[in-house]
Amino acid sequence: MGRPGRIILAALAICVMAALPASGASAPPTFSTVVIVLAPYLTWDDVHIDRTPGLHAVATESALGCVSVRAGSLGASPSAVRGAAVLSAGRPVDAPAEGDTRPTYGPVTLGSLVREAGGRTVALGTSAGDASGPARAVDAPARVVAWDADGIVNMDGTGPETLRPAPDAAAGVRSDLDMLEWSYRRALAMATDSPGSPLLIVIDPGDPVRAREAGWHGGGGDADRTAAARSVDAVVRMVMRSLPDDAALLVVSTAQERVGGPPGFGPAMLYGAGPGILDSPATRRTGIVTLPDVTAAVLSLFSLEVPPSMVGSAPGVAGDVTEDPGARVDLMQRIDAEARALETVREPVWFGTIAAAVVALIGALALVLSRPGSTYRHARTIVAYVLVAICAVPVATLLAQVAGRPDTASGVWARLVGAWVVVMLVTVRPPRAARPRGALLGVAALTVFVVVLDQLTGGHAANGSVFSYSALFGARFYGLGNEGAAVVVGALLALVGLRIDRYGGTRAREYLWFGLPLVAVAVVPVLGANIGVVAWGVAGFFTAYLVAARRRLDRRTVLGALAAGAAVLLVALAADSLGPGTSHLGRLVGGESDLGAMLARKVALSLGILTATPIVVLLPVALAALVYVLVRQAGPLGEVLSRERGTASALAGGIAAAVVGVLTEDSGVALSAIVMLFPAALLAVAALDLEGDAGGR
Repeated sequence: MGRPGRIILAALAICVMAALPASGASAPPTFSTVVIVLAPYLTWDDVHIDRTPGLHAVATESALGCVSVRAGSLGASPSAVRGAAVLSAGRPVDAPAEGDTRPTYGPVTLGSLVREAGGRTVALGTSAGDASGPARAVDAPARVVAWDADGIVNMDGTGPETLRPAPDAAAGVRSDLDMLEWSYRRALAMATDSPGSPLLIVIDPGDPVRAREAGWHGGGGDADRTAAARSVDAVVRMVMRSLPDDAALLVVSTAQERVGGPPGFGPAMLYGAGPGILDSPATRRTGIVTLPDVTAAVLSLFSLEVPPSMVGSAPGVAGDVTEDPGARVDLMQRIDAEARALETVREPVWFGTIAAAVVALIGALALVLSRPGSTYRHARTIVAYVLVAICAVPVATLLAQVAGRPDTASGVWARLVGAWVVVMLVTVRPPRAARPRGALLGVAALTVFVVVLDQLTGGHAANGSVFSYSALFGARFYGLGNEGAAVVVGALLALVGLRIDRYGGTRAREYLWFGLPLVAVAVVPVLGANIGVVAWGVAGFFTAYLVAARRRLDRRTVLGALAAGAAVLLVALAADSLGPGTSHLGRLVGGESDLGAMLARKVALSLGILTATPIVVLLPVALAALVYVLVRQAGPLGEVLSRERGTASALAGGIAAAVVGVLTEDSGVALSAIVMLFPAALLAVAALDLEGDAGGR
């Protein structure tokens, strides 16, 4: 076996071996009764010994987790009733409409599974804003959580009788705690009728939703919100007064909203499983769970099997992090604050980098097309280094994570700037990087090295990174997001292209030697966990190889590319079978996931991005222009491409990856722009560098 084969096999072996992490979390015990208290819009900052003593007391004795409440929603702040529907379905679904009397998302619900097991379901409390008329589904999140496929619960206490007039409260009404407690004790009595059978009780205090609605319409404020948190506290204390020994209490937020910043995580408290931290195989981030994970947790507490249609994984309980019970609450508050601080700077850095790259590329194009003399030599050098500096931003955002996670936006900015300065000093100062292309080579190499090393060691830097993914969005919690994968693929294309320009076309096979292992790192579930990279990553690297080796696209090459992609998928499946839990890839291959629904969701998200951002209409125009220059090789840029085979091959690979990415990924538009960052910068820097040589002679 030759050197390329050894490199690829070694890399794939590392991917498989990395699939063997051991989790220290233990499964919670089982119970015959589970009480869920819905706490929408409650934050970890609300859990305080002075303001909410009941919640704080329960938290110190519970397994705690931060809930990502968005769970696949495109909306910035999905509603509490939508969160209730997600808890019912165990997967991302839409909120029920006003006239719905039963779930529209299929026959399998949390309530139906409990009832089919011979158990009973109870829904208490309403989020309605008045005390007249029957409760609608949109006003009864408790019933939405507990109902079966026909919209039935065994005991429905979500009517207006649970409200009492309160002129000083939001909407003029407040939950009647005495009525809720009376109904709750009636519900507990049902356990004696069928001892040992599951009893699910869902209680909605209602006041948090009313406070949110009043604040949304300008009629409420902090006072209503504080009163709502105290209402949840009162309900939790009520539940604890009568909680049976064979019962677990789960307090969970189903929605989040924060004025003046991004919505954070919601609290999850599992009382009865012992103190600790919730550890979900679905997120693989200790302390972070999703709403579908909460659904799976309830089924696990009843010792019921989680059906294939539900995408969550029942969290275990990781050991206590400290002997101080209050420290777990502090940890949850810190995780939430750090995530919100990172999210605050995400859009400014993201859009600032893209805008700066566009401006710099336009400036470079103007300088190249004008064929300036030596008078503009310094301008060419400055623009070239500006492009290098822009390409250094993604790796700087990863290195900034290594330096710690501040809980303030100013702290995040300080670390980002500091990490960027370090990257520039490392890549620009050495003698070999005295020229812009040398500096770009250094930035590309550092980017590939840092991204791959981070993924092989758990992907902690990618977690929350600006160019990777946000756990607050609830779409991805580990591995490489589409944007992170696009950064590293584009960087490797530019890195190999620069090496070809320096050492000759014999380096063309490096696109395959290094590209295929990189795709494996991006795809294997316990590492990058991004299946789509198989399609657009392989397309990009094989296209770059064909251009660099000056080979035509024939049947043998196509079959080779397909075989390489299949091999990576097989490695991914092998690793998935060894890892903790089953990923979306394993569920899809095993027939547990709906391929049609997944593709429909990807198409809907891509169309949403297209319609929400009109400027992306320029993307196909830009790609078409680059294809024209690459094929015709006319004008100053064409001269560069005809002279620099590595630059041409990197650009061709980037275009291929961008086009295939648009067709296969749910955020393909963003992916296409990012994957072209390094190849486009390479073309511009090469053109400026060559023009500078000519101008200086």
